[in-house]
Amino acid sequence: MSRLRFGYFMAPFHAPGRNPTAALERDLDLVEHLDHLGYDEAWFGEHHSAGSEIIASPEIMIAAASQRAKRIRFGTGVTSLSYHNPLWAADRIMQLDHLTRGRTIFGVGPGSLPTDSAMIGLNPTDTRELLQENLDIVVRLLRGETVSAKTRTHDLYDAKLQLAPYSADGIDVVVAAVASPTGPRLAGTHGLGLLSIGATLSADGFDALPPLERDGRTGRGQQRHGRPQ
Repeated sequence: MSRLRFGYFMAPFHAPGRNPTAALERDLDLVEHLDHLGYDEAWFGEHHSAGSEIIASPEIMIAAASQRAKRIRFGTGVTSLSYHNPLWAADRIMQLDHLTRGRTIFGVGPGSLPTDSAMIGLNPTDTRELLQENLDIVVRLLRGETVSAKTRTHDLYDAKLQLAPYSADGIDVVVAAVASPTGPRLAGTHGLGLLSIGATLSADGFDALPPLERDGRTGRGQQRHGRPQ
């Protein structure tokens, strides 16, 4: 039986009115402490509004933290993939994979704050469909494919990455799920891990896990490859 692993989700929340420089420094100090304590993973979220959620780029936080913490793995928890050009998102995570010596986990989701998507002209009801489109592209790029594709926000022409993954087994990619079946279905379709963060949001949150697992199994790859987180 494999060892039970422990991770820490560092949401973007910070106390309003606190010095933001000091708050970000404290986040990095905490990750270094988690590394010393033997934690296995540290996850950083992404938000762009609401005032107190000041981590705009989990990738930047991971790059900084990886220079202090030399053992722990790092996850984007999550990159709001619907907001980003899928080529640049894949390119950044590939570079981060090398900076962390293969310790990066690429967690993706549609984005959760309507105020985030509104600032770039996205209807919040469209972000799940965009996640599906962009994730398909990202998975292919990370496999080394050359991709030409058109989404509602970006056009790609013979797009490809310059780097291969740091590790021979590639970059771990996981899809977030709270209550919607979108995440589990995408994870199952692409044979990816599932980040079931909704289970801890309420006292009965774990009741959501069985239907999420069932939805994941509707995808064609989950039973062979899916790795719940």
